[in-house]
Amino acid sequence: MPRRKYGRLRKVVEIPTKEKCSRCRSGKYCPIPGHSGNEIVSSKNWKGPEKITKRDGKK
Repeated sequence: MPRRKYGRLRKVVEIPTKEKCSRCRSGKYCPIPGHSGNEIVSSKNWKGPEKITKRDGKK
């Protein structure tokens, strides 16, 4: 049993390809650059006011 001198032992993991990435296949956000899940595209249009002003602070 190896001693854990500076914390947990970490296993080296290979980066999955775009086709085999479980996050991209499930439609979730993927932190790996270049994958389809890394691109965030909004499916809704903004229907709010054109200009937004900040509220005055309570005094």
